[in-house]
Amino acid sequence: MIEIRGVRKRFGENEVLRGVDLTINRSEVVCLIGPSGSGKSTLLRCVNFLESYDAGEMLIEGQLIGYEAGAGGARRAMSARRLREMRREIGMVFQHFNLWPHMSALHNVTEPLRRVRGL
Repeated sequence: MIEIRGVRKRFGENEVLRGVDLTINRSEVVCLIGPSGSGKSTLLRCVNFLESYDAGEMLIEGQLIGYEAGAGGARRAMSARRLREMRREIGMVFQHFNLWPHMSALHNVTEPLRRVRGL
């Protein structure tokens, strides 16, 4: 399950995510639709913590994404090691992706699994 609770993200004066709430259950398919600049890609980048978020919480299977609980309820950035471990469990296909032209479609899809998971 992915839970997004009150997530906010700004780029300077431009607030692109304004208190986003979303719950995605296991095996559920969700489509984000909106005009260019509405925050779709930013939200997805926050789920993978390629982009930090300013407020709120994002959890995958109950685990906070990108941050760890600190003293007194404050949050601190997740360690680089823990972040790498977390990202290994999250897949993302970028809008402008590059395929290896010398590989078949099957090899293009399976190569990241071999590199990341040693499969």
